[in-house]
Amino acid sequence: MNLRSYFGLFCIVGFLSCGFLSCQNSAQTEQRTTGDTLSRAEKPLPADQEQKYCFLRTEGTQQQDSSYIQLAIRKETVSGVYNIIPAEKDARRGTVLGKAEDGVLDLVWTFMQEGSQDTMRVVFALRDGKLMQKPLSVDAASGRQVTRDTSDFSVMYEPVDCVAD
Repeated sequence: MNLRSYFGLFCIVGFLSCGFLSCQNSAQTEQRTTGDTLSRAEKPLPADQEQKYCFLRTEGTQQQDSSYIQLAIRKETVSGVYNIIPAEKDARRGTVLGKAEDGVLDLVWTFMQEGSQDTMRVVFALRDGKLMQKPLSVDAASGRQVTRDTSDFSVMYEPVDCVAD
């Protein structure tokens, strides 16, 4: 092999190595940010990318009641699916839409329950890879469930793998 052949081989190997390393670096960055909090202000996503998160909460004496939420966050816009499915009771299944600001997800949940459509404000925060929610409480005047701004984030959802669409 002459010097020109070595140089050509060196260039090909270098090119392939750079491509491989850039893919590896991208995968590591994605893996590191997947379970992070919403502190993306430090490193915002490009405008054309969205980050998906999925969470599950189970409760009841035998963990028979479940709540599942899938969120897609692009810049400050948040959309997704939110379902509360208590055992042997009527489920609430619907979608969420709202905004992310300072690590807080302020959303309107549009859901179906007992054949009727309704809406409700729900507020979440991503913290340490988990989703925290301000609990719902009953408004004495209307009898409806509401999210109070004064409530703490006390309802915890665990991260789960997102189901393919």
